[in-house]
Amino acid sequence: TGPTCGRGKSGSYVVAISRIRAKDTPLWVATRIGRLFISNNATAPDAAAVTYRRIDTPAQPARFISGIAIDINNPFHAFVSFSGYDAYTPKTPGHVFEVTYDPKAGTAKWKDLSAGLGDQPVTGIAYDAGSRQLFVATDFGVLVHGSAGWLSAARGLPPVAVYQLVLDQGSHLLYAATHGRGIYRLEGE
Repeated sequence: TGPTCGRGKSGSYVVAISRIRAKDTPLWVATRIGRLFISNNATAPDAAAVTYRRIDTPAQPARFISGIAIDINNPFHAFVSFSGYDAYTPKTPGHVFEVTYDPKAGTAKWKDLSAGLGDQPVTGIAYDAGSRQLFVATDFGVLVHGSAGWLSAARGLPPVAVYQLVLDQGSHLLYAATHGRGIYRLEGE
């Protein structure tokens, strides 16, 4: 919340932290009001030496960031999901964004992938780097992004709220935790 983090989107508390399992990879951190940070020295021996760069812009929603899915082939490339409704932030719509950070320039490019998704909260996100498939959890099940847009991820998944997605990159298994209907496993390609 300090002045070094900028003034827009008020600050608030941390809601998502993500990092791939590889030495010296960046740490991605998000806040409740839509700020996104990246740290290139999160494993510094002195915690006081760790630095963060804020990479969101005023063009993204000032809403809860519900997940960060990093591309294991490029730790500076991730997908970020936002909960809430566009109706609450009509000047900055969007629920799913592709983010590519340039560590030399210290800037990030954002691409809105929300077209065809509808105005619904996205509660989780997972990216399978092997198949290049992007999955999102919503109040109505799990969707996958492809050339035809957003489609149901699989038959048999109930159209209920899904609050978390976990992807095992090695086996390409996607686990979806639903609200009151159990946990489902989807085998990837």
